[in-house]
Amino acid sequence: MHILYLPSWFPSRRNPYPGDFIKRHAEAASLYNRITVFHTAIDETIKEPELVEEKINDNLFVYIYYYPSIKGIFSPVINGVKRFSALRKMYKKVFAVSSPDLAHVHVAYPAGLFALYLKKRKGLEYIISEHDGIYMPGYDNYHVPGQFEKKMVPVIYKNAKKIHAVSKSLAQALMDLKLAGTKPIVIPNVVNIHLFKYREKERSNTFRFIHISSLINQKNPEGMLEAFSLIKKTRNDFVLKIIGPAKEKIKKIVNDLSLENEVIFVGEIPYAEVAKEISNSDAMVHFTRYETFGCVIAESLCCGVPVIVSDLEATKELVRDGGNGLFVIESSIKDLANRILYFMESGFQMDSKQIAAESQQKFNYDRIGKVFDDLYRSVSS
Repeated sequence: MHILYLPSWFPSRRNPYPGDFIKRHAEAASLYNRITVFHTAIDETIKEPELVEEKINDNLFVYIYYYPSIKGIFSPVINGVKRFSALRKMYKKVFAVSSPDLAHVHVAYPAGLFALYLKKRKGLEYIISEHDGIYMPGYDNYHVPGQFEKKMVPVIYKNAKKIHAVSKSLAQALMDLKLAGTKPIVIPNVVNIHLFKYREKERSNTFRFIHISSLINQKNPEGMLEAFSLIKKTRNDFVLKIIGPAKEKIKKIVNDLSLENEVIFVGEIPYAEVAKEISNSDAMVHFTRYETFGCVIAESLCCGVPVIVSDLEATKELVRDGGNGLFVIESSIKDLANRILYFMESGFQMDSKQIAAESQQKFNYDRIGKVFDDLYRSVSS
């Protein structure tokens, strides 16, 4: 089958991180189907629009339309019209001779608007894969939907043939909001198991903790650092590596808490390097306030590295307390400090090779690609 991917988030040349998990879903799906990705992205360094085509493999083709940014009060409307116009041009160019069998929207808004147009104008059915934390309880208003978005999202959902969520808790949230009429299909994110795999660690007298995120409010980096400052009052035989954009605000907190010797800012590094850093850690710390899935948790477990994580419905789908990680009361700095100390003092044990093998079995490309293939065929049959 030929599937048209319409992601609202996708890696671009100006920003390679947003929606990287959606790209990995496309790679997994391309093991069984031909996938064509249409995406639009702002590039403030250009003056004229530009269409960039990329062949990822024999079954995966990506088209990204870059356009210069527009400033001003009407910029959201103008950019929205530009996006829509660009997608129409891409569709006419790529599907001039034959049409795709199905459209697959990743993150309902705004990409779902074009899927809705294709359904009404060309009779092309679409499914939605939802990843967005905006629908989760506890969402912190990082993005505030406008009136048009609020009006259109239910329409986009209502017209979808099927809905997929990356976790049971996100699926439940979509039902609670009446966006999904029936229980969405749950398919997890994928992990590149050729990179994220069990490796023997170098021996160390220091506990090596790792945190990977964009360091936004959702991930509660401030609370995590305060917990480590409490731990330092008891012992200082640890380091915390932080992978992500090293914001000045976070650096200042590290200095204010006198953690300069314990916290190492690695910055943003390639995906393969992330895998190596996780593999050489004793535990990942993920003090998140809410989560739709938790890609870094799955990646850590595929490396056989335990996770010290907030006790949430989504994280319970991945982590077994005392089995492959430890749960922490969400937003409780004291509990996080106590659980990390427990980890250090109890000699927390797990069969890392076994955990890595089990996790790789769950999140590998081949398995997830086949599940998507079954979903596509169930829609078109």
